[in-house]
Amino acid sequence: MKKTTIILFFLLFTTLTYSQYRGRESWVASFGINLLDDSAYQDPLKGSERWSFSRPITLGVEYKFDEHWSISPMLSFNKIDEVYEDFAHGGSGWIEGGNYTSFDVNGKFYFDEYIAENENIDAYAGLGLGYFKVADESNVSGNVTLGLRFWFTPVWGLRLQTLGKFAFDPDKVYANNNFIHSLELLYRF
Repeated sequence: MKKTTIILFFLLFTTLTYSQYRGRESWVASFGINLLDDSAYQDPLKGSERWSFSRPITLGVEYKFDEHWSISPMLSFNKIDEVYEDFAHGGSGWIEGGNYTSFDVNGKFYFDEYIAENENIDAYAGLGLGYFKVADESNVSGNVTLGLRFWFTPVWGLRLQTLGKFAFDPDKVYANNNFIHSLELLYRF
């Protein structure tokens, strides 16, 4: 618990520190739905049958403090019906899941201008830290994210994003590796 508190304090501190920068700044609020891939120990490149889409809400805010860099805290909610308890870790197969809650802070690098000049499309990749809880079990994760933003007007847009969460404690049954795929409505202010 102490380690989690320290990490969350660090994430909050870095968010507030970046918000003091005044340059090419822009704020973006997001609201959308997510699809949770709870593959845990399985290879995510081979696909998954463990999709969760129950109460799939994603909320976030993003602060772009430079032409290429931003920081983005995000909350995600969902519900996992079943979890695979790996036999190699003393498990017994499929067991009942629980509610899923995730808080993540990711730094993003926008690289779209290196590929093509289009003011309406932003492509990014990012790294970050997260905390998530499934049923009564929690874990901290290292995150990798990849996404696209499509702007229909100067203030309204749409985001497609995949967030890979790799758990620091791999021995957890419920709170283990997962992917959050989201579709979000964006409002720039």
